[in-house]
Amino acid sequence: MTDREKYEFVLGVYFRTQAAIEKYMGRERVPEWAAHVARMNTDATRQRLPERVDQERSVLGSLAAMLDVYGSDKTLAEDDGGYRLEVRRCGIFDYRERARDQGVELTLPVPCEFCVELRYQTAANLDMVVSHQLGHRSCTWECRSAAEPEGSR
Repeated sequence: MTDREKYEFVLGVYFRTQAAIEKYMGRERVPEWAAHVARMNTDATRQRLPERVDQERSVLGSLAAMLDVYGSDKTLAEDDGGYRLEVRRCGIFDYRERARDQGVELTLPVPCEFCVELRYQTAANLDMVVSHQLGHRSCTWECRSAAEPEGSR
């Protein structure tokens, strides 16, 4: 198996597992699943990144990393004391269409439903504030601390 084939295999397993969880839990329980994943992400972030500024960067940085896996066109930058992620083309959309065409049953009509819920819950757990705007296969995100502790930057 080539490195590319291994990569595609692991990505496929991850994607199909997420699709199966969404199907099992049902669309109405996606917020519950997102809350569970957000708690795990929050705990891991706090252990891995004790500095608040690093935690802030990670809220959108983790999304940017996931988008890279799917070949998305995006830019993550520091912006006025916070972070801004501009996604010009979300590769998760493309991957979902290919997976659907190969027989993967998708519960959510678009991936944004889980992604948005997860990002907001993770940010809230870390005392961060996120905002977003959705486009067609694109989005823009901003993240900053809800209340910057004295001397944190």
